[in-house]
Amino acid sequence: MHALLLSLCGAGCGLVLWVALSSALLLGNSATQRKLVDLQAWGLGLGVVLAAAGLGLLLPRPAVPGRWWLRGLVALALLLASGATLALLQWRYGSEPGLLLAVAVVACASALATIAALALLDDGEAGPLLSVHLALALLGGAALFFALMVLRWQGPLPAAGPVPSLALLATVTAVLLLALWQARGGLGSRLRSPMHWLVLGLVAGLPLLLAGLLYVWPGSAGAIWPLVALSILAGSVLEYRQAH
Repeated sequence: MHALLLSLCGAGCGLVLWVALSSALLLGNSATQRKLVDLQAWGLGLGVVLAAAGLGLLLPRPAVPGRWWLRGLVALALLLASGATLALLQWRYGSEPGLLLAVAVVACASALATIAALALLDDGEAGPLLSVHLALALLGGAALFFALMVLRWQGPLPAAGPVPSLALLATVTAVLLLALWQARGGLGSRLRSPMHWLVLGLVAGLPLLLAGLLYVWPGSAGAIWPLVALSILAGSVLEYRQAH
């Protein structure tokens, strides 16, 4: 359960971060930006709901709370509040751009802070583990964002358009996983375990294989992108389960 909650919260934080970035970078009231409102609202809503899974890791208050427990709780509270506020502001085309930008910055910062706090909650030491948590969260959030783009975007969208971005994020995540395993007892011994190969396959191999099919069958994007997101989520759960 700990691994599942950690994976859900990480993906939610990543989704909120990507949507908040798009909100901050695409300020205005053009026709294209108005079409983004529905997509961004769905993304923020889903991201906030998934990120709320982090409450299951931080509550109830531990008998001897560490410094990262309090920081994580504050960061998560800010994330939930700023994500919900940003979603409400998106529905108001006439919202003050400065206010929207400020809330988007808070959402991005609190998302990163929540991911970091949950990664450091157990031992409090930064290192390869923190990098892997950040990479998995950003990859999972991006996959969810791409799935929402296909399902909710009101306009033409190349089915394979997000594939290069997914490939970059998945490759970086796989490299960071290998670096973490090397630091934790040696890469050779880790790769002799089928479970570690399964993690790599679910996080990078299968998502890239599925995404590559979009170049052949672009009409299957509505099914493929959700499967990509589920595969990454499953790989994250397995990795967190082994780490904890």
